[in-house]
Amino acid sequence: MTKISTSKYQAELARLYSLQDQICHDPYLHAHSRNTAVIRRQVSIFERCQDVIARSRTFLDWGCRHAADACMVRLLCGPEVRLYGCDVDPPKYQAFYDFAGLEYAQLSHPFQLPYEDNFFDVVIGSGVLEHVPLDFESLKELYRIVKPEGHLIVTMLPNRHSYTEWLNRTLKNPHHLRMYSLGEARHMLIHHGFLPVRYGYHQVLPTLSSLNGGIFDHPLANKFAESVFDLNGILERTWPINKFSTNIFVIGKKVEAFHG
Repeated sequence: MTKISTSKYQAELARLYSLQDQICHDPYLHAHSRNTAVIRRQVSIFERCQDVIARSRTFLDWGCRHAADACMVRLLCGPEVRLYGCDVDPPKYQAFYDFAGLEYAQLSHPFQLPYEDNFFDVVIGSGVLEHVPLDFESLKELYRIVKPEGHLIVTMLPNRHSYTEWLNRTLKNPHHLRMYSLGEARHMLIHHGFLPVRYGYHQVLPTLSSLNGGIFDHPLANKFAESVFDLNGILERTWPINKFSTNIFVIGKKVEAFHG
């Protein structure tokens, strides 16, 4: 596997966020690049999955938005991998798409995807499954398009026991309506043909990536988020603190049958 440094991932994403902002200002991208902690969060969860991703030659960034994951795949895998992305929005993040060499498809159906059976080595959905209308139908469709022994990677899945979700609901800030426990997410993948091979908790300390203004855009608050980010890696592995993290992730391998 080609070794890509954490700093290189971070620098490239920061450059792309800046370039895209020059093309068109977007509140979502601002929220997801307002401090280095937000970008480091994106990189850190990608790095926990990159050994699986590095073996792919066909890759789908499902619900990709600006396709930050696809851009990191391009850095990791080089020109050989074919990168696809899909979402419900028109293609408007050209800086990211051009860097990734992304083949983008705008979706119109609630769950059907415009790809052949058994096509992708790896599909990643980062912060996607909790937003689709029918999560079980989407998982069935993802099973259809992943190759046998290929992988589905679900990251940034809202944790049912997250203290930050509880705070956002209490404070009337934007929050997720659908959340999952780690056990629920694992069983959901199993019931849709994906054997969990790796899973865990992600992001204990907040990065202030909410779309709201206020404290989220305050320079001192953002500096604080940046200064404490290094603690996240430790807290993600510390029981029982990690059970209250913001997100969970699961990597599942497509299987045709389950055996005891």
